[in-house]
Amino acid sequence: MPKINFCPRCAKPLVTTYDGGRDRLACPDSSCGFIYFGDFSIGCSAVVLREEDKVQKALLIQRGQEPFAGTWQLPGGYVEYDELLAVAVEREVQEEAAIEAKVRDVVGFRHMLGGPSSNIYMIFRLDYVGGEPQYDGEETSDAGFFSLEEMEHMPGVQNISRWGIEQALQTTPGSGLTIDKVGSRAPKWLLFGLKDLDPSIWNPTN
Repeated sequence: MPKINFCPRCAKPLVTTYDGGRDRLACPDSSCGFIYFGDFSIGCSAVVLREEDKVQKALLIQRGQEPFAGTWQLPGGYVEYDELLAVAVEREVQEEAAIEAKVRDVVGFRHMLGGPSSNIYMIFRLDYVGGEPQYDGEETSDAGFFSLEEMEHMPGVQNISRWGIEQALQTTPGSGLTIDKVGSRAPKWLLFGLKDLDPSIWNPTN
């Protein structure tokens, strides 16, 4: 079902046109050129690990608002349209749990159809820098570092959050998609790629 009826650029009524192998809503004014490709969003979340008593524990926040109030999840949220991914996920950790952390790499992502938009949900591994978990009593009702064993006895831990934590615990930090500082020199770019931690895994001369 169409979600918009008028061009957001010039306000003319949209018409159906064939573009890129399928029918799409588009502005009839060729000088405008607007084509509606759908609604998309990017979400991000953070796996922040901290060792306590020789046990790795992950930062979780408890949702204070609907939907899913009372459930536990990784801190995160939507990326603003003018915000780089790494900035967004570090901001969300600070806002939701008062923890300072820095992006290390991407450990996974989920693509989901349906809902208000087609959504990409990026799960980052962040290095803990400092701070103690805090919550605001509104958006978040609790926050803390928990081990996988402790999560077994916590009702409402979201599956996607647990999956992300397991990915981070089972892989070497830096083995996921990392920021390529050479390729990301442009101020509005972040380029993520893989790098071999062990050169013996892949030898271009073989």
